Amino acid sequence: YWTLKRYNEHPQQLGHVQEYEDFLAELNKVWKEAYRILVPGGHMVCVVGDVCMSRREFGRHVVMPLHSDIAVACRKIGFDNLNPIIWHKISNANYEVSNGSKFLGKPYEPNAIIKNDIEFILMQRKPGGYRQPTEEQRRLSMIPKELFDQWFQQIWTIPGASTRNHPAPFPLELASRLVRMFSFVGDTVIDPFCGTGTTMVAALTTGRNSYGVEIDPAYCEQIRARVLKETQNFLLGAEFIEKRQPELPHAELVGTND
Repeated sequence: YWTLKRYNEHPQQLGHVQEYEDFLAELNKVWKEAYRILVPGGHMVCVVGDVCMSRREFGRHVVMPLHSDIAVACRKIGFDNLNPIIWHKISNANYEVSNGSKFLGKPYEPNAIIKNDIEFILMQRKPGGYRQPTEEQRRLSMIPKELFDQWFQQIWTIPGASTRNHPAPFPLELASRLVRMFSFVGDTVIDPFCGTGTTMVAALTTGRNSYGVEIDPAYCEQIRARVLKETQNFLLGAEFIEKRQPELPHAELVGTND
């Protein structure tokens, strides 16, 4: 979300990087690390919305195409770009409209601003072959036909998550779908922007292993409490480690939420 969300103060907080190109450069470090740790054929999934700049702050209405800039950067790193999913959610127009109006521009006149009602779920795959799961993994990871038909289409309508505990959450339903769609039971799922631990909960409750990386100590405590509470019937073991530069294992799925 670049600077559109208010994050807690932290010297390494990417949401506080003011210049857009500098922000992209910092994100690029994350994509390179994701590429390094992914197994051949593994996926990186990035949930990202474009950034609507207001005329009041930027001098004119303009949209920074964050999703396409990320896709281009990932292609240059070596990822195979796959079809994205369009997530239709509650309007993001309130980023620009402070008085609660549904209009961006003059009401009912031409040249109003189209509301930003979507986010992109970018799909990037590390080349080098396709996954070779065991027969047991295949059996345990099967998706029922009605869910398969619903999930493997390009437009999803899922309500957004509450921002009470984090400025940029995404719903557990979304994370659970993606984990089941692009990993097998027993695989490892890593979230480099762990937030409140949604991806970890989705992974652990569907039989995957999970690692989460979060720089904000306040959210780390939320993650600890949430993971222990919501996955207690699925969790075989959990370890919470404070490190400046965590060493990540190889993974089958890396999920991010920008």
